[in-house]
Amino acid sequence: MTDTQRPPRLPSGFYPFWFWNDRVTEEEIRWQVAQMASQGIRGFFIHPRQGLTLPYLSDAFFRRVEVAVEAAEEHGLLAHLYDEYPYPSGVAGGEVILGNPEFHATALTQRTFDLPGGDVYLPLPKGKVLNCTVCPLRRDDGQQADWAQARDMREYVGMVLAEESYVETGLTAYNRKRYFASDPTPTFMATFPEGDYRLFVSVQTMVEGHKYWGHFADVLNPDAVAAFLRLTHERYYQRLGSKFGRSIPSIFVDETAPGWSARLPEAFRKEYGYDLLPLLTALQDASHPEHLRVSGDLARLRYTLFCHSFEEPISRWCAEHGLRYTGEKPGLRLSQLRYMDIPGCDAGHTKAGAKMDLLGTAIRANARAAASAAYFYNKEGALCEAYHSLGWSATLQDIKLIAEGLLLHGVPYLVPHGFFYSTHALRKHDAPPTFFFQMPYWERFGHLSRRIERLAGYLDSTYIDARILVIEPSSGLPTAQDREVYGGLLDLLMEERLEFLLVDTDILRSGRIQGGSVCIRDVTASVVILPPMRMVEPALQAWLDAFEQAGGTIIRCGAVPDWPVIASALQAAAPPALRLTALKGDASRIQVTARRGSAHPDKQRLWFVLNTGSEGVEITLEAGGAALREIPLDDTLPSMLLPADSGGHHAPRYTRALAPFESALLEAVRPEENQPAPSAALPLPHVTIPLRGEMKVTARSPNLLRMNDWEMALITEGGEAMEKRVVPAAPLANQLQKGGFRFAPDMKLFFGSAPQLRLPRLHVAYRFGFRCDFPGPVEMVMEPDSIGGEWQIQVNGGKPLGADDFTPTASHVR
Repeated sequence: MTDTQRPPRLPSGFYPFWFWNDRVTEEEIRWQVAQMASQGIRGFFIHPRQGLTLPYLSDAFFRRVEVAVEAAEEHGLLAHLYDEYPYPSGVAGGEVILGNPEFHATALTQRTFDLPGGDVYLPLPKGKVLNCTVCPLRRDDGQQADWAQARDMREYVGMVLAEESYVETGLTAYNRKRYFASDPTPTFMATFPEGDYRLFVSVQTMVEGHKYWGHFADVLNPDAVAAFLRLTHERYYQRLGSKFGRSIPSIFVDETAPGWSARLPEAFRKEYGYDLLPLLTALQDASHPEHLRVSGDLARLRYTLFCHSFEEPISRWCAEHGLRYTGEKPGLRLSQLRYMDIPGCDAGHTKAGAKMDLLGTAIRANARAAASAAYFYNKEGALCEAYHSLGWSATLQDIKLIAEGLLLHGVPYLVPHGFFYSTHALRKHDAPPTFFFQMPYWERFGHLSRRIERLAGYLDSTYIDARILVIEPSSGLPTAQDREVYGGLLDLLMEERLEFLLVDTDILRSGRIQGGSVCIRDVTASVVILPPMRMVEPALQAWLDAFEQAGGTIIRCGAVPDWPVIASALQAAAPPALRLTALKGDASRIQVTARRGSAHPDKQRLWFVLNTGSEGVEITLEAGGAALREIPLDDTLPSMLLPADSGGHHAPRYTRALAPFESALLEAVRPEENQPAPSAALPLPHVTIPLRGEMKVTARSPNLLRMNDWEMALITEGGEAMEKRVVPAAPLANQLQKGGFRFAPDMKLFFGSAPQLRLPRLHVAYRFGFRCDFPGPVEMVMEPDSIGGEWQIQVNGGKPLGADDFTPTASHVR
């Protein structure tokens, strides 16, 4: 979108994935939206999820979506869309691939086999064999392939029906016994002279066993992506197009990434003028003389094709229909994020006290990467899908710390994963926790919402005052070790509290080099860091040469870096504007971001300080002569000037104690405003509660007995119980496995293929015993869908109870 077309900026804050994972009703939708509004949630992404009983993208489904949008409008929330059921994006809940094998995704499966001389008979991965090459191993070390003697062995590969079967079925009255063979398998058969050899095999295989759908779509096929747009986005537009750009501001794409495609070999030949298939071995072995050239060319081609087939059509469709294109997925390089109106990442999945995981070495896992792309490509902000799988012990402290860590890195839109519509039965095991009304702290979530809203409000009109630019290394084919060093570099920058942003080649080339610095938008950086990578693309190398010739500083981080030397060089070349020294405790877990106002960069300067550690720290702060004011982030505290202590220095120093996980927002003010503040304003009071003597305990809610471990028995047709085992409450297949039960499977026969063994129809009895001395009424609570099939329950041998004997209760979750 251009600046003239761009709608008003989205307010910062929480926009959770709202998991639609049950029997979604209009009444419950309205109640849950009201709950979100009551706790300061800005909006939500309607996320169709496993457990949903509505037919996806049907009329019934869209009626519920319309109710959700109406409820959001009533409460001033924004209803965002999510483009898949459940994820990753690209198949419209499976509709794109059902009956359309031409859209099925394939993978490049590569194997190497070390073989002795003599006869070789070797089954290969099942699929289309693209390359089969053998090399003798060099005699000098016996480990490296002798590429000068490589030989194409494709003609030695044929098909074998590898699975034999016998069935008694017959076609005539004279014979019922049949012998079959099935399962076509590419098989290599040859005889080698004496010696040692390495066989390289590349096979195009079908993507099978993909989560949820079995297959996936080839997202490098424009026709498959067009079908996805037609089946998903166009349907939403037909039903809700009048809301696009207003109460429905965006649509979320999730996790989509390109794999292999039948399009690649021909596109490769057209793009680079040589054939890929004979050189697939170069991808398998770094010792191949063409390894870097082929690997680099293929990586660039996959990126280009993915942008043409997926990113550009979806970005264009969203722009034409008034929607922001947002989401998160594996990035092939940083510049890929320019297609999104709100670039996203997937980070923030550690609990308070552990090392924060906001600076992953992959683009998708790096909050600073998403924030950098949003800034340099002039987007309204970045988002992060956070809190995935923190478990049921996650607390508001965990949520707060990750949220403030993301804001520190420049990400203002927080997408909790997730708010569960339902936690009934197996639904509670979908990457918990939920942070919604099912949690005991939900009624206090609004306090956190208001704090995050206030903090984000101060940061919204500012940018990270980066003095250092770090080249995101994906374009240079980094090894796993290179990635590890890159991660260490980012950790070093945070520990030294040096301000940085991540860049790609096109971002650097968009800047203006002058006076030994590069100016890109409002940022002026004098230092560029080149992490280790296997190759530097020519355009990037040309820019680095020009920057260095103009007096700019380039720090090249090698595969075995000397971190103290690098830290010293960075501190000398780009010292931080805020100096922080520990008086008590370890300050290594304290992180800082420096911000400047976009409208008045010389006047508005902010620092956000966050203690990410579980120990309190007392620190001194120096801001180059500027006076510092602490801005309150909670309603109970006034804005205050920190008391100064020059300590014999010309520049004033300020002392501040930071409790575990505490944060502070500081603002530079004019020196004449620097008056001591009332000492009672900070720090926050500490309350001590003695735990001595007798205490009275009162139950404020029902006391629950979790009936989890059951005695399970298989029942014969005659009603007799076979062996008994203690098993947890889990799906039947898991109980059979954990209990080690013996049973006879059913057999499904096919004409011409091997028989299949299947789970038989089982009769099962469970028993759970407990003692209850409570004299009042007791409820037996069962979540919907806890038991499947035909069932009945007896309590103490009483009348059998069925589903109709259960009624709704408030004793458990809503």
